[in-house]
Amino acid sequence: MKKSNWLVAALAVVASAVLLGLWFQLGFNHVDDPVDIIVAVVWWAVVAGVIAAIMWAEHRRREKMRLAFIGAGLVYNPERGLVLVDEKDAELDALQETLQNMSYPTKIVELADHVRPAFRWVVRSQRFENNGEVWEGEVLPAHDPDGKPVRFSGRDELAHLIAA
Repeated sequence: MKKSNWLVAALAVVASAVLLGLWFQLGFNHVDDPVDIIVAVVWWAVVAGVIAAIMWAEHRRREKMRLAFIGAGLVYNPERGLVLVDEKDAELDALQETLQNMSYPTKIVELADHVRPAFRWVVRSQRFENNGEVWEGEVLPAHDPDGKPVRFSGRDELAHLIAA
């Protein structure tokens, strides 16, 4: 999650705790109905739900940012843009380096209208952790977006799939 999301969540939790503490400290628990504590519990559930929704949305956004298109001698990623690769069969190395150095910005680098490279594969990396030690996702041919994606688990499986 972004720092501002954590700040809002922490502020809501602290405000809830302070208000509940004041409710007991000022003796309102002796005067008011127990409905007030139910309202506080519902508020905590709402805060927890909002935090969970923010974390889920951020996870999905990061997963979409790890999308990559691979062609002969080039890799496109929404964060880094188009990366040209000089060495033969080094697309996978360029993709791994791109995923290792991701900062997940809110802006994406779009392809220019006049640039239309021929991509062979679309790689969706659901998990990429520890510099590629944990790398899971799916690959599908770029020319068939409705095709059945093939799952991979690790760099070696991905290399085998895109070499075919």
